[in-house]
Amino acid sequence: MNINRQKIIKYYTHPETKWGFDHVLWGSKHFGFYPAGKTNISEKEAQILHQDLVAKNLEMKENQTILDAGCGQGVVSTYLAKKYGPKILGITVVPFEVKRAQERSEKIGVTDKTNYQVMDYSETDFPNNHFESIYTTETLSHSPDIRKTLKEFLRILKPGGKIALFEYTLAPDEKFSKWEKKMLDIVIDGSAMMGLKDFRHDQFTKIMESVGFENVKEQNITENVRPSFHRLHKLSILPYKLVKFFRLQKFFINTTAGYEYYKMMNKELFRYGIFTGSKR
Repeated sequence: MNINRQKIIKYYTHPETKWGFDHVLWGSKHFGFYPAGKTNISEKEAQILHQDLVAKNLEMKENQTILDAGCGQGVVSTYLAKKYGPKILGITVVPFEVKRAQERSEKIGVTDKTNYQVMDYSETDFPNNHFESIYTTETLSHSPDIRKTLKEFLRILKPGGKIALFEYTLAPDEKFSKWEKKMLDIVIDGSAMMGLKDFRHDQFTKIMESVGFENVKEQNITENVRPSFHRLHKLSILPYKLVKFFRLQKFFINTTAGYEYYKMMNKELFRYGIFTGSKR
């Protein structure tokens, strides 16, 4: 097993990470989407609206063959399979997530429409031109080689197929203060987001085009996910006081990210975007 895969598994099996995803995000690994003027909805409602955005951007239809690249515990895929009826194959490099996703699929009653496997989305076993759509929800930043991963997505996507990537972007390095750079690097290293620095404001679409995707577009939905970031920030304020005082940031990655990344977002250092494209 390569070192990058080990880092991803270590992060997702860390007690702080597992507790946070299970009890703060209810098994989900993505932020919520708050429509303009509707900040009074619950985080769970916002997460469902975020999942509906995946379907909307892929123009999802019944019985389509779709890849969830970095599927986590199957929260998004099981919801989409239940509501929209596609056949979704979810892959992750974290073994326990496959078991959790399978259990969720059984509970929701979509085992006939979902399948889960341990697999690296940068090096899949799928044949060429296999999927009608591919999506990621805040998982592509784990790729140590973004271009390689995007080329793999292009290879396994059918001609005319669509891709939708829900990911963060960063401002140029010179926009970050010394402290912000330090916190950014601590979280990137601790959460195994090896590819995050390849996601730069107004630049990632060019990378998608360079590997061969067409009709590439970016939607900036930072304001729509800001309430979700703010929620995590509020939850992190008290514990982060202790973390910061004892300089324990590298041991409490999610607490640190919840506090520091929201501040960075408020300074336009962080954005949240939807990147879409298609294969000729």
